[in-house]
Amino acid sequence: MVNRNNKSNQSGRNNQKRASSKPFFTLAALLFAALVGLGFFRFSAAQLEYRLSSIERSIERYTAEEVELKQSLSGLTSPIRIYSYCKDRLGMHTAKQEIVHIPRILRAGAVEPEPQKGWHSSMFAFFGFKVN
Repeated sequence: MVNRNNKSNQSGRNNQKRASSKPFFTLAALLFAALVGLGFFRFSAAQLEYRLSSIERSIERYTAEEVELKQSLSGLTSPIRIYSYCKDRLGMHTAKQEIVHIPRILRAGAVEPEPQKGWHSSMFAFFGFKVN
């Protein structure tokens, strides 16, 4: 009986060793897969960060170019620049401003029209009333 007990104890120990090694390898495989997955996510995050920084650099470059173009446009459309261009290259000069008076000549029998007083007067005139 001792032999049978011994054999059954040894076989029980072998089964325990085999059963305990399976979860270890499974856990090790899952841990390795998790590390590989995390590494992949880290790599993709770094790649996205690089693309984002390159987009931000291009935005800054285009913003600086826009400011430069606005400055050159304002220099081209300034009144002093236009005046000097017309004077120097086109030979234009400013004329002296003169006030011209046109006398009103009234004909005999002509009645000068009464000035309108806005839309109220035309509306009341439609109904035959006069507005002072």
